[in-house]
Amino acid sequence: IRDNRRYRDAGDFTISGLAAALKADHPDGIDVVVHSLANGPEVKKPMLEVSRKGYLGAVSASAYSMVSMVQHLGPIVRRGGAFLSLSYMASERAVPGYGGGMSSAKAALESDTRILAFEAGRKWGHRVNVISAGAYASRAASAIGFIHEMIDYAKRNTPLPEAITAEEVGATAAFLCSPLAAGITGSTVYVDKGYHAMGIAVDRSAGGA
Repeated sequence: IRDNRRYRDAGDFTISGLAAALKADHPDGIDVVVHSLANGPEVKKPMLEVSRKGYLGAVSASAYSMVSMVQHLGPIVRRGGAFLSLSYMASERAVPGYGGGMSSAKAALESDTRILAFEAGRKWGHRVNVISAGAYASRAASAIGFIHEMIDYAKRNTPLPEAITAEEVGATAAFLCSPLAAGITGSTVYVDKGYHAMGIAVDRSAGGA
C-alpha cells in the first residue's frame, strides 16, 4: 500500500499519521471513532489451506488495527468518547466459506473490545463497543463470493424474516456513539434481525420437525 501510486500523494496515512493529522485539525479533540476496516488476503481459502502470512494478515488488518487506533487516538478523544468497530457472527460460529483467518480476526476483534473497554475506560473514560451485523452485500463482503446466498439463508431463518439494511446498522452505531448509550461499553451488539438467537434452521418441511 505504501508504494502504491494511488496513495503516493496522500501523505502519511498510517494510524499514527492519522492521529497526528486529527490532532492538528481538531486541537480541542474528537468524540467518536468508528473502525470500519477488514481485509483477508486469502479470504476464499478454507482454514486448512490458509498460509501463515494470509492468517496473520487478516488478524493484523482486521483486529490489531482497532487496537492501534485506540492506542493512538485515545489521547485525542475527549473524555467520555466512543470507539466502535464492526464484526460478524463467524467470530463465534462456523461459517463455511468465510475463510482466510477472517473468523479468527473477528473473534480477536470482539475479545479485544472487552479488554480495550476496560483499559480505555479506566485511562480516559472512553467506551468501546462492537456491532455484529448480519449478512449485508457491501463491497467488502461481496469479496467472499457467496454473500447473496448468505443473505437469502438469513432471511429465511431469522425471527424477523427480512434482510438487514445499512440504515439499521448505522442507526445502532449512532446510538452506541451517543450519550444515550453512556452506560454501554465492552459489548457486542447484534444487528441481524435476531439470527444470532436461533439454534436451528426453520426453512425445512414440517414433516422434518
